[in-house]
Amino acid sequence: MLSIVVPVFDVELYLSTCLESLAGQHPADTEIIVVDDGSVDGSRPIADAWAREDPRIRILAQPNSGLSAARNTGIRAARGTYLAFCDGDDIVPPGAYAAHIASLEDSGSDFSTGDVRRIDSTGVRPHPGYQDVFARHRRRTHIRRHPALVRDRMVWNKVFRRSFWTSRHLAFALPAYEDAPVMLRAHIEAAAVDVLPEVVYHWRIREAGAPSITQRRHEPANLAACMRMVVDTFAVITELAEDLIPAYADDMCRGDIRDALDGLKLHDEHVLDEALSLARSFVVQVPADVVRALPATDRRLLDLLVRGERAEIRRLVNPVNETPQHIAADAEEPAR
Repeated sequence: MLSIVVPVFDVELYLSTCLESLAGQHPADTEIIVVDDGSVDGSRPIADAWAREDPRIRILAQPNSGLSAARNTGIRAARGTYLAFCDGDDIVPPGAYAAHIASLEDSGSDFSTGDVRRIDSTGVRPHPGYQDVFARHRRRTHIRRHPALVRDRMVWNKVFRRSFWTSRHLAFALPAYEDAPVMLRAHIEAAAVDVLPEVVYHWRIREAGAPSITQRRHEPANLAACMRMVVDTFAVITELAEDLIPAYADDMCRGDIRDALDGLKLHDEHVLDEALSLARSFVVQVPADVVRALPATDRRLLDLLVRGERAEIRRLVNPVNETPQHIAADAEEPAR
């Protein structure tokens, strides 16, 4: 059996499309566990209507506790041999889970992972960070043999053997940006992983309703939460696979750390103190050869961060010819 855990919080505009995509999957034996995490919109009636029509769908309810808690609730209720996750605003393309399970049945790997597309009203398009990660099929590989998998930090493009998940005591903990520490621990502790070139997940850019957390990532609290993820994930890698530090550090310095510094375009440095302090605590541990390989501007910014010269960082990330209106408009673009 395949158990699909679907955490739901106020996604009434998208939930029916999500559940339709899950109901259309064709592994022989599937259960869909919808965890209503205290929704206050019309999400629960939509889920109930689907459950009345499809006996594979079960509804669990809990007071609003966050995505990590909702997923953990679903995991505890899951009965399947295989375990998967889908967020309530996203879509799983036809045949995705069948491809995962066929690969795992053939290979015996602990989990499989596949390619992702972004989706909105204009259609689907590649996720810019994944092109080389899923460029070809890799059977029984490992993150140590394919270090690009340090960028494969989301849970919903994967199917796990439940026995592997349970034996490694995997669970979500962070209140936001919760996937990365768990997924990189899974990658490192797995004996083998299958990498599928097939597109197995459509990750939505919300154009209506409440924006997703990654679409609000330039808010101070979200930047701090993202930096907490960076630090906690680095701790996992440092504990379990020091050889992956360069690949992870390079990706963070070019991505999430730079995003935190770019937050000074929008916010006073005191408002960003927690985010910048966490970022600094990571950067001081980045190997020198990784820093030397970065573009000159990034090297300069990291040096200024370590030395605490935030005003100079603001000057570099916020050129004098860039107006606040332009900055605000840029900030509204979804950052994923």
